[in-house]
Amino acid sequence: MNLTESLSLNALPDKARAWWEESSQPTRIGVAAGAAAVIIGILFAFSTLTEKDDEWAPAILYAELDYAEAAQVTTRLNALGIRHRLTEDASTIVVPKDEVRNLRLQLAGEGFPKSGRMGYEIFDEAKLSMTEFLQKVNLRRALQGELEKTLLEIDGIRNARLHLVIPEPSLFSEEEKQTTASVTLTIAPGFKLKPKQIDAIAHLVSASVEGLDVENVIIVDTQGNMLSDERDPLAKTANKQFQLQQQVEQTMEKKVQSLLDEVIGKDRSKVRLNVTLDFDQSKTHLEQYDPGTAQMLRSEQTSEKQSAEQGSEEQAIRNYEVNKTIREITGSVGTIQRLTMALTIDKTKVVYDKDTDSYLEEDRSDSEIAQLASLAEGAVGFSRERGDQITIFAMPFDKTQELRARQLEEQEETTKFWTDVAITVAKVLGILAALITLRFIIQAIGRGVGVEEQVEVLGEVAGEVEEPAFDRPETPHDILVSRVQQMVREQPENSAKLIKTMLVENA
Repeated sequence: MNLTESLSLNALPDKARAWWEESSQPTRIGVAAGAAAVIIGILFAFSTLTEKDDEWAPAILYAELDYAEAAQVTTRLNALGIRHRLTEDASTIVVPKDEVRNLRLQLAGEGFPKSGRMGYEIFDEAKLSMTEFLQKVNLRRALQGELEKTLLEIDGIRNARLHLVIPEPSLFSEEEKQTTASVTLTIAPGFKLKPKQIDAIAHLVSASVEGLDVENVIIVDTQGNMLSDERDPLAKTANKQFQLQQQVEQTMEKKVQSLLDEVIGKDRSKVRLNVTLDFDQSKTHLEQYDPGTAQMLRSEQTSEKQSAEQGSEEQAIRNYEVNKTIREITGSVGTIQRLTMALTIDKTKVVYDKDTDSYLEEDRSDSEIAQLASLAEGAVGFSRERGDQITIFAMPFDKTQELRARQLEEQEETTKFWTDVAITVAKVLGILAALITLRFIIQAIGRGVGVEEQVEVLGEVAGEVEEPAFDRPETPHDILVSRVQQMVREQPENSAKLIKTMLVENA
């Protein structure tokens, strides 16, 4: 390329810029629209070619993967050079359909997957040579995977593992074994499943597997804790009795505590209850007879005898029924057999002193403590005939934290008050400073305009005044004045600006 061609190429941007500036508005719009259409066409053609290159029949390799394992599998597929895609939730990996089988075998040898679940999609690839045993195994695997997916949709469950034991049917019912299931749940941190939720999971698994009884479903967590109910009848009964006892104690404690909090204030008393419940079921058979009332004829039998000496004789046998009352009384289970209460009351209380206009602490009287104890007894149905006991202990409560919190609150209120005052004063001073500055600016502008007009008048007058004919010695003052006059005549605008600046500085 010679120098002339190089110069012409370098001049192209300048020519294009000059042409663009000289062109009309419609011409510019047309050129911009054409360029945009060309760019869009190029991008569309590129995307079409790319899609054609990436077209392949997709198939699920693994589903429901953890994020960590999904990243590991993806990294492994990239290393093998296998095309793959991830779903939006990054839990399912899709690969070309013709490579699914080989990839599963290869990755299974490497220990994958650990968190993925194979559901009924295992039957997507039907095999003609599959035996009945393999079909049953795959059916069990699919059922376990589907149940695990369902359990993961429950709030608080991070992971779930399910194992089913489905025995072969037997011709003899006595030898037939029951279907069982074991569920291992990974609970999210800070989350605890309620008993109703655990029962719901057991019933869900039981209803999803044919022949599975809910009592044969065992649910545990990853810590090895039993979540499902105990199967031993005695242990199950004892557990329910203990739970019922705790519920009764908590309910009574809440009633007493809320009542005392409303009377003497919050955190001024503590209540603990120990309730003994009677779980023995008794039956009483009671029969009561009432012979004093009118008798009722139950049956009557008559007979007649005839003889020559006595003639005819009639005999009658009458049976009467005595009124009788029969009662079958069944004692209720869970009645309160004995109650023990421990009541701790704050010995001191805060009172208002009118003379000093302040709050003081003083000890509670014995009568007041006794009244509070009677109030607590009435809230729980205290009965001394039943053998109930109450222990009252009055002591001064530790109020260190309360006093510190009150001091901090007072300090914060004081700090906030003075901060608000300082901010208000600063705002007022700022407004005053702004008003004073604005006033000086307005005055300076007014003085500057007046001086400028005076300087212009002086310049015109100085041009008309004729110099005297006689000569006189020039003093420094005369020289300075003559120079100022000369500058005013030659540069009136600069002179006015200079005088304005001097006035503003001296103001």
